[in-house]
Amino acid sequence: MMVNLRDQLSALFWLGTSVFVCLESYQSDIGSFQFPGPGFLPFWCGIALGAFALILSGKTWLEKREGIKIPDLWKGKEWDKVILVLTCLVVYAILLPRLGYLITTLGLMTLLFCVKGKQRFLIQGVSALITVFASYIVFYVWLKVPLPTGILGF
Repeated sequence: MMVNLRDQLSALFWLGTSVFVCLESYQSDIGSFQFPGPGFLPFWCGIALGAFALILSGKTWLEKREGIKIPDLWKGKEWDKVILVLTCLVVYAILLPRLGYLITTLGLMTLLFCVKGKQRFLIQGVSALITVFASYIVFYVWLKVPLPTGILGF
């Protein structure tokens, strides 16, 4: 049984990173669950990162090494869709302050559902509407996060 050295080294790196994050967070005052301090969230994220690193390390010891070839990793990807989505995200960031959250996000969500989805356009449009209005209610109404209003004023 041969151990995958790359996975072991990456697990060791992430375990070391998690120890560093936990130590630094502990020095920043973790606090308690009732009264969390500034180091509370980073500390528990470091614990989770360490647990994942240990899981990766254990997994590599239990499995035989598989010869994964780097070119196989990228074979068959739909690069045109990746470039389209990245372009749409850049355009979204540019148009968001001008057009506002509702219009711009509705356009982005409709396009994203069209790129990946195989449903009819009506279902994609309704799904985009539901997603946009649900996020609007959660962030703007419930959490009181100021969202860009744009040309319509809402």
